[in-house]
Amino acid sequence: MATPDELRAALDQGRTAMREAIEAAEMAWRATAGGDAWSAQQTTEHVIEVEALFTTAMCDACGYPGVDVVRPDCASSTEALDEFDAVVNNCNAKLKNLTQEDLAKVHERFGTVEEIMAMNLKHLTEHSAQIREAAGA
Repeated sequence: MATPDELRAALDQGRTAMREAIEAAEMAWRATAGGDAWSAQQTTEHVIEVEALFTTAMCDACGYPGVDVVRPDCASSTEALDEFDAVVNNCNAKLKNLTQEDLAKVHERFGTVEEIMAMNLKHLTEHSAQIREAAGA
């Protein structure tokens, strides 16, 4: 089992990749990869919302309040970076005190805190790639 510090570090790497994808999408913010694919804007707004949802699920499992879940409307990649940084800061403030014991605590829908952290990282990784594809980056 990974430690809380290792899991937080992995999330930080996923969040860095997301930031880089958002920055790379600046010139094609509303472009899509075609078909029913989401634009970089739509994908980023979704990711920002789900960051808060995952953190709140972890908090629920541990028995303390989560973060406010809001779907932003980011007209530009600059706005999106600000919104993403704000939600990450709020999430990190909640996750900074997770203990090894907390990782085994179970959320009724998503599984253990450790599993939620893994889902969060996978979500970030997949959508970072989707944003880069939509933006042609």
